[in-house]
Amino acid sequence: MALPRKLRSAPAISRREILASGCALAASMLAPPVLAQTRYPSRPVRLVVPFPAGTSPDVIARLWGERFAKSTGQPLVVENKPGAGTIIAAQAVAGAAADGHTLFWTVNNTFSINPFVYRSLPYKLDDFVPVTRILSVPFVLVVSAESKVRSLGDLVREAKARPGAMTYASPGNGTSPHVVMARLLNTAGLSMTHVPYKEAYITDVIAQRIDAAFDASTTVIGQLKGGKVRALGISSATRVEALKDVPPIGETFPGFVGESWHGVFAPRGTPEGIVSTIVEHSQRIVEAPDFRATLAGYGLVPAGGTSAAFRQFLAEDARGWSQVVKDNQITLD
Repeated sequence: MALPRKLRSAPAISRREILASGCALAASMLAPPVLAQTRYPSRPVRLVVPFPAGTSPDVIARLWGERFAKSTGQPLVVENKPGAGTIIAAQAVAGAAADGHTLFWTVNNTFSINPFVYRSLPYKLDDFVPVTRILSVPFVLVVSAESKVRSLGDLVREAKARPGAMTYASPGNGTSPHVVMARLLNTAGLSMTHVPYKEAYITDVIAQRIDAAFDASTTVIGQLKGGKVRALGISSATRVEALKDVPPIGETFPGFVGESWHGVFAPRGTPEGIVSTIVEHSQRIVEAPDFRATLAGYGLVPAGGTSAAFRQFLAEDARGWSQVVKDNQITLD
């Protein structure tokens, strides 16, 4: 059969051209999408911290942030948004773009205590992706260095002899030091009177205007070295490097643990690939000997781990603290 004139006049395609065309097609099929080639982070990262500059969480967040910036090659800017028990900062991050360039560095109050002491909150855990837990923060039970109470046993005996007469301080209702003490009193079957403060409260413990208080290891270490307070016990399951002489409260009351933590969160909807990248960078930071040594010097315990592990930890942590809040009828509304 004769070919139509137009087809007969078309130029012949060579074998070389056919092969070249096939190779180009194959290459285009194998090439990853342009989106997948975008490197994270592609611009500076904002790390929102719900505490003032210079506080313990801020100091540790900046140490981590410096290393994160060096690891990723992009600057990390810490933005302090203190106030309302971490609520202001949490609300700000919950509404941020879910692209990994806004992260939230916070402590246990935000998700393990606030949801149970407030009737309503402008955020919920589902508004975030738990990225990774950085560390745990033990609390140290202290009295004045001049106090006649020289051990946890002494405190227990004194409190049992005078129910409700002894006092303990905290930086406010529903704060971690308050809830940790409530847990200890429940465990030991004791009754003491809570005195909430808005400002520093350890000075009144030192002056013996208050009988006892829990404070974070990061701030207690300096007071202990200065001879201002006496440590009766620590809330961690085991002894910590910087406070080797302070026995865990669990040695007196088996199973007792009461710690805070620092962790990184991202807005809901942040792609899994970006979350995994943040975890990878953070894990290298947490495993670095110099970073671990710095944490140890503050009495902090490195954690690390995956997003899934952090999510599971949060569920267990919230379950434990919610029971303490309920048993002691702690509210802020």
